[in-house]
This record gives sequence, C-alpha cells and structure tokens, in this order.
Amino acid sequence: MINLQIIDNTDQIKLALLEAEVNLSIYNDEVQALIAVEKIQPSIIFLSYNVRKEETVEYIKLLLKASEDSKIVVIADELNEEKIVNCLIAGAKGYQDVKQLQVYAKKLIIMVDAGEAWITRRMVAILLDTLIKQ
Repeated sequence: MINLQIIDNTDQIKLALLEAEVNLSIYNDEVQALIAVEKIQPSIIFLSYNVRKEETVEYIKLLLKASEDSKIVVIADELNEEKIVNCLIAGAKGYQDVKQLQVYAKKLIIMVDAGEAWITRRMVAILLDTLIKQ
C-alpha cells in the first residue's frame, strides 16, 4: 500500500481522500510534517499551498531534502500558472485544484506513484517555455 502524507491546515485534502486506499498520515503543522517526512519517507506528499503560501517553493525544497524520493503534489484552490511553475521547478511532481481532488484522487495517486507528473498539457508547455528562457 502507498504511504501518503498530507500537509494541510484544513480538512479539504483529507475529505477528498476518504475512498483512497493508502496508508495516510496527516499533519497541519509544517514543522511536525517536515520531521515526519524525514522519519517516514512517504511515497507521496499532498501539500496544501495554503500551509506556507508564498514560501511553498522553499518548503518543497526542504521536504525533498528530508526525503528525496517522495513525490510532492501541490494542492490549492485556483493557483495561478506562475506559482504552479515555480513549485514544479522546485521539485513538485504535480498540481491539483482542490475542488477536483476527490474526482481525480485515485488516478492521481496511482500515476504519481508510478513516476508520472500530474499537470495539464498546457502546464507542460508553460513549463517548457519557462525552462527554455532560463
């Protein structure tokens, strides 16, 4: 079974994953979550953008330093493209709008665990354009 860690200061992500068949650990405090990531080494981390907001990019880097094999998916409510790209460049493997999380949760978990990115084709094009310009 897949080990999935949620880092969220609301219950939105947890409620969307009620039917997912995963070993779930949930943290609402980012410091405790970081310590747990280092200890547990979860396969997947669902990170609410609202936990660190503008500092999410730096937090993604910290999480990956603590567990380099964990796959991070940023969950947010209508995050703009620039912020999504910045999270992806920092090491996130995907983004999902929280409103659609329940619909896509099972497939998202399977695909990300298999090593695939979870982003739209439009976001792939934007990410490629951003990387070319750097």
